[in-house]
Amino acid sequence: MTHAPIDDLTVCYTTFNSMRTLPESLEAARSLSNHIVVVDSGSTDGTIELCQSHGIEPTHRNWTTMVEQRSFAMSLCGETPWTLLLDSDETVLDELALNIRQALAVATAQDTGFQVNRIVWLDGRALRHTFQPEWRLRLVRHGAAVIKGDNSGGHDRIEVANGRVHKIQGGLKHDSWANVSEMLARDAFLGARTGRAARRGGRIGNLAFNPAWSFFKQLILKRAFLDGWRGWAAATGVAAYTLCKHVTIMEQRGLERECPESDNAD
Repeated sequence: MTHAPIDDLTVCYTTFNSMRTLPESLEAARSLSNHIVVVDSGSTDGTIELCQSHGIEPTHRNWTTMVEQRSFAMSLCGETPWTLLLDSDETVLDELALNIRQALAVATAQDTGFQVNRIVWLDGRALRHTFQPEWRLRLVRHGAAVIKGDNSGGHDRIEVANGRVHKIQGGLKHDSWANVSEMLARDAFLGARTGRAARRGGRIGNLAFNPAWSFFKQLILKRAFLDGWRGWAAATGVAAYTLCKHVTIMEQRGLERECPESDNAD
């Protein structure tokens, strides 16, 4: 059954060389709304042309931080009372789309946000247990939300100060890696970046225990093993992230001890 687009909703993206995942995401977004905002930071892979083929003219903004980029994009969404903020590797699946329609149809003035459950995909299949559940606030009333960031400057979260926040059932597909090699490389990069901004950890005990605990948490407590080899691989990626984080902290602490500020004083 085909549904008409939701007049009260704007779908908001930040993009950069997003052609691997954006076509599927944008197709789903177009079925939800005719109001789509794209803020791009300099794509050269066809992302701009794809948006234009859908009648969307992206707004260019040089990349600074995730918080600033998404905040700027959200500021352009005032044409409608509701904003759905998506990454370019996230796709609204059919059940979630239907439930978004139903939720907005009965929303009151006291309702200011809706969380959706993000489901990671790896090598073409969903991880039904790994990382689950992963609730993210993504559907917000315009003007009621702010973007917050972490110390590393890479991750962000959406918050609303007032009003009611509900959960909407259905999956938000998160196709963040093309394959395991890309996943491991990304986890190593993110772990090192987080480590450079961290102030705690980096001890021998952290290196020996924390990666193993991260692996155990996903594999056993989250039951990632039920996702087959993909679950084992994803749990390994989490362990790699944790290991790289604490190795980076250890490196920084070691260098500080070898070259204390007092040695550099005039």
